[in-house]
Amino acid sequence: MSHRFFLGIHTLFLAIGTFLLAGLPCATQAQTVLTVAGETVSAEDFAHIFKKNNRDSLISNESLDEYMELFIDFKLKVKAAEDLGMDTAASFVNELAGYRKQLARPYLVDNALLDALVAQAYDRTLEEVRASHLLIKVSPDDAPADTVQAWNKAIAMKERITSGEDFASIARSRGGSDDPSVKDNGGDLGWFSAFMMVYPFEDACFKASEGDVIGPVRTRFGYHIIKVTGRRAARGELRCAHIMIRPDEAKGGPEEARTKIEAIAAEIATGADFAELARQHSADQSSRAKGGELPWFGTGRMVESFEEAAFNLARDGDVSEPIQTQYGWHIIKRLEYKAPPTFEESKRDLEKRLQRDSRSEQVRKSFIEKRKAEYGFAIDAKRFDQLTAAVVVDSMLQEVTVKKGLAKKPIITIGESKTKVGDFVTFLNSKRARMEVAGKTAGEVLSEALAPFGEEQIIAYEDARLEQKHNDFRLLMEEYHDGILLFELTDRKVWSRAVRDSAGLADYWAEHETEYRWKTRIDGRIFRCADAATAEQIMAVATSDGDIETMRREMVSENPLSITVEESRVEAGLNPVLDEAYSTLGGPGITTPEEIDGQIRFVQLREITPPSQKTLEEARGKVIADFQDHLERTWIQELRSKYGFEVNREVLHGIR
Repeated sequence: MSHRFFLGIHTLFLAIGTFLLAGLPCATQAQTVLTVAGETVSAEDFAHIFKKNNRDSLISNESLDEYMELFIDFKLKVKAAEDLGMDTAASFVNELAGYRKQLARPYLVDNALLDALVAQAYDRTLEEVRASHLLIKVSPDDAPADTVQAWNKAIAMKERITSGEDFASIARSRGGSDDPSVKDNGGDLGWFSAFMMVYPFEDACFKASEGDVIGPVRTRFGYHIIKVTGRRAARGELRCAHIMIRPDEAKGGPEEARTKIEAIAAEIATGADFAELARQHSADQSSRAKGGELPWFGTGRMVESFEEAAFNLARDGDVSEPIQTQYGWHIIKRLEYKAPPTFEESKRDLEKRLQRDSRSEQVRKSFIEKRKAEYGFAIDAKRFDQLTAAVVVDSMLQEVTVKKGLAKKPIITIGESKTKVGDFVTFLNSKRARMEVAGKTAGEVLSEALAPFGEEQIIAYEDARLEQKHNDFRLLMEEYHDGILLFELTDRKVWSRAVRDSAGLADYWAEHETEYRWKTRIDGRIFRCADAATAEQIMAVATSDGDIETMRREMVSENPLSITVEESRVEAGLNPVLDEAYSTLGGPGITTPEEIDGQIRFVQLREITPPSQKTLEEARGKVIADFQDHLERTWIQELRSKYGFEVNREVLHGIR
């Protein structure tokens, strides 16, 4: 969706999209401050818009009056757009609906729980946990008998561990952990923090103490038996460079690699440039061209031995001894350290990560349960039983059909809304091809389908009530509604018209041509030289109107800092150095060299053009902008004459 309308509204001092401020006290809420073409604006609504767009300004009668004039123009333009039927156009309706969908999202979650989970996630980012696990795979769709079998297996393994058997040995044993990495790590997952594991696993580990054996813990992968083997404060992040030497069996193997890394370490110790050595010798193709520099990393991003060596470097610039990983030998240089961020610094990122995480489903479910309680969500048991009789389940759910009388009966009640059986049947038939029904009764199939259908209905019911229930949302939607209309009509009447209306632009130019004039224009060169000898040489060439560029190139080829030449043709008042030279010389010529900021500077003025009339092409950009302002003023005068409006100054001046 386009951002074009935001830019237009910003231009007209009615920026949209910021968070809303709290309303005024109740004394102003029912009072009308403005009437435009029969439509009223309350003092509360006007105060909300005024304060949002004047956050840092003191509220005075003068500032309120000034902003009211802008607001009147705004509402008059919106009224004109509505009278043209622009608010019923399909493009407008679709665009506004798209914005509404985005803006409604924060109102359709349990924000209290969301805030609590964000705070919990932040606390966990300040700590790191180490754990080992055993996995017994269970699919979310597995039959109950398979789930029980997996549970019993997990319990048996846990009992062996708590009785003293070695965790890694059990994990690696036949029939042990189903995690394929177990053969390499014995179930050890290393250190991790928030969002690095699936949420149920993370939650269980962070709630346990070091040494605890916990589980079975159910995730989408199956059942886990977990042993928490360590806890420590979060380390933050590092930016490092490294030099890697990979053993090559065809060229001496491990021993030669070790000899080479030790030779490089000796060069670094004597002051050799780390980045240059990385470019010359590192086997890491992704980092060698950047002097060995790696992206920022924290816990769990690198192999453990590399990570430990990097975090053991105490200061920026410190270099490690050669260390070995499964990839080869490394020397690491610490470039920069970043401590864990504060809550405010990380809040937005945590919210985004949480929305992509399974814990977001908790927020959604909690919201739905609260709304069900608020609106008296109820399923009609009689209709459910009648519908069950019409359902046929064999290898799959067959298409459901019901009589018209039953289809029109309500099956769900939410507040004042009743959802018909026919609506649920339509939903059911749209999902039936993907439903798992093996071994289930008709009632079980319907219950499983009715749950998500009911959730959709409760969210839709709440969504339809947002403007009524949340005043800040109503105001925001009104601003988007008015803003889109304002942009479209202003573009039609002013912005695009000024570009397309060549005849109107020509007429405007004819009336205002004398307002567009060049000031005195100065064409000159500013020379900055490293020393007096250079200045003398280049000044001689400039005086004789010789080839300055050729001499400059010769000079900088020997000394890149010997001379700079700045050429400029500008109106008087735009370049202080040229202005000073013009004031001194009064016309073309060369100023006396002088020492300024350690350089020798002189100025050559080549041409002075007196004030003159601009052509339309020379002034086109400014003329179009002024023509737009003219169209805007004319249009507003027409609107103020066409539509009536009245301001209640007493109420307006009571806003604080």
